[in-house]
Amino acid sequence: MFERTKALVFDRVGKACPSAAFAVGAQNRVFRRGFCGHRSTTPERLPLTPDTKFDLASLSKLVSTAAVALRLTDRGVLSPDEPIGKYLDDPGNYGDCRISHLLTHTSGLVPGIALYAPEYRNRPSLEVILTSPPLSPPGEEVRYSCMGFIVLQHILENATGKPLDVLASELVFAPLGMTGALYCPPKGTVTAATEYPDSTGLVHDENARFLGGVSGNAGVFATLDDLIPFAAMCSAHGRLPSGREFISRSLFDLAVKNHTPGMTDARGLGFQLKFDSAGPMGTLMSQGSFGHTGFTGTSLYVDSQTGLWGILLTNAVHLGRDNREGYFALRREFYDLITEEYATLI
Repeated sequence: MFERTKALVFDRVGKACPSAAFAVGAQNRVFRRGFCGHRSTTPERLPLTPDTKFDLASLSKLVSTAAVALRLTDRGVLSPDEPIGKYLDDPGNYGDCRISHLLTHTSGLVPGIALYAPEYRNRPSLEVILTSPPLSPPGEEVRYSCMGFIVLQHILENATGKPLDVLASELVFAPLGMTGALYCPPKGTVTAATEYPDSTGLVHDENARFLGGVSGNAGVFATLDDLIPFAAMCSAHGRLPSGREFISRSLFDLAVKNHTPGMTDARGLGFQLKFDSAGPMGTLMSQGSFGHTGFTGTSLYVDSQTGLWGILLTNAVHLGRDNREGYFALRREFYDLITEEYATLI
């Protein structure tokens, strides 16, 4: 089952990326999982093993920050409709911004600010972000923004009195059985090397590293098997194998609804959605399919019609951050191929 998918991944490892772990399933069924390549090629050549944790990069936005926000919404702690100023001492230039704008990347915040740069590093990072000039009024344009998710981190922490890593563990990782998922992996943890071979296990994202490894935009490390229950939950629209709701069906459906029609990208509440014939999840997944990617070479997507899900974890950035073309092609072909092969089973 899914032999062609396995062959594709195994063929491209060593060319598009040093290593890859992948899984394919639908709801709680896992049809195929596989591991190949080397988690590090320099300074030491080390094989990929099932216990290898990948730096999820921006996939952290979905499996941690957004998931925590949705769980807190279900508990009545916060609401996507609330202004961010309700949870911040001073929203700066973003008094009209709502939590939903952060989740849909329509806040008007710039995509990125080098918070670690000399001109910023001695100022509170939240102040630096919120005093930056808006690029557009909230709700008018999609501008993918890591800064927005760092602001969201502060909102979640202020609303609960707990740091993001604790919230993620208590509300997402532990309940789903993602036993190996964490921020700031301790020394000795088996991780896939990213761009900097001498900092294996240290988060690749510069802002997340500057912020101590726990950041709303990046920082989660996880194995393939950690992400399988998350994908299964998404495939079941928020339901767990026991039948219990992890995220209420009404809220989950709202989260994967397109909140940015007519804009340059289709965004749900934390989810990227398929809205045309091209995109990270290829051409064959259904319109409205949902998931997220990560800069290091990670991705997770769910077909909105069939419930098919796929996870592709690589350390493509270990070959350099400009190593994109081969990995992007592999990612698109992976999701196209799992869609083709699944169609023969249903």
